[in-house]
Amino acid sequence: MPVVRMSPMRAFATASLLLISAGRGVAQAPAAPPPALAPPLLSLAEARTIIDGALEFTRSQSLNMAIVVVDAAGNPVSADKMDGAAVSNMRFAEGKAFASAMLRQTTEALGELAKTRPDRYFGIMNMYPGRVYLVGGGVPLVADGRLVGAVGVAGLPQGVDEKAARAGIAAWEKVRGNMKK
Repeated sequence: MPVVRMSPMRAFATASLLLISAGRGVAQAPAAPPPALAPPLLSLAEARTIIDGALEFTRSQSLNMAIVVVDAAGNPVSADKMDGAAVSNMRFAEGKAFASAMLRQTTEALGELAKTRPDRYFGIMNMYPGRVYLVGGGVPLVADGRLVGAVGVAGLPQGVDEKAARAGIAAWEKVRGNMKK
């Protein structure tokens, strides 16, 4: 058989065409459907109920805040910022909610670690750089003994952030209680 000489570019093009045409002749099985997603542990409607409850509490105090509700993995489900609240409060609220979901404690308790266990406090800060804010206002959400997410509130005076979060959680628990009846 005679040897055919071609330029490297032509050899590459020929090999590419052979590979492409070879792939067309092979029958492929139909792709399996993607797996069904599990229903979320915390729905958008539930997150909005929490936010609405916290907004009602905050308006009654004539204050402004930002609030973020996250799922059990710390991903935002819904968020709100009241008129007059600083934009940075959104980031603070998300950091509180994230920390509370990841560490399954209030951020008020976690903030105390700076005094009682500085090694643990700085360890947490280094584990989640830029993601956690260990100041009061983050509260875990538990339903049927299971962590389903967390709430973070920022922009209110010390101690009031957590009260607003708990007011939102109380509204959510009331709605959940009515659903079970």
